[in-house]
Amino acid sequence: MSRMLMGQLLEQMGKLSGHDIDEILHEQLSGGPRKPFGEIALTWGLCEPSHIWQAWFNQLGGELDRINLQEIGVDAQAVSMLRPDLAVRFGAVPVRVVEDVVVIAVSDPASAAVLRSLHDAMHTRAHFVLADPEQIRTMIARYYPMTPAA
Repeated sequence: MSRMLMGQLLEQMGKLSGHDIDEILHEQLSGGPRKPFGEIALTWGLCEPSHIWQAWFNQLGGELDRINLQEIGVDAQAVSMLRPDLAVRFGAVPVRVVEDVVVIAVSDPASAAVLRSLHDAMHTRAHFVLADPEQIRTMIARYYPMTPAA
């Protein structure tokens, strides 16, 4: 089964028209550094970040990449991107900051609302990955020591 394209998903969600999609695709092919479809839609004010993340989540078929926090570790700079109360509340740990994107490990991908809440609370672009719930609790205890892990 092939994945649906970002534009198709946003159109199904009622966020973009066929004309919008054509214009964004034209922009992507117009030379210069190629920007992601969702980034152009955001820059042009056609979508909200939550729409892009919902489409991305749907594009993945509800599946997120799985990581092992014990193997890759956690960057302290990334940890500072999320308040301790939100880390505990959502069971999430920022793992890395790559350019202007923070990679956040979560244990439960079931709630897109949680993912959107995390993204909105951080005021930055985010990429979500899955990690073992026990590993997340361990990292919360290590990097947010004054906050009781849930």
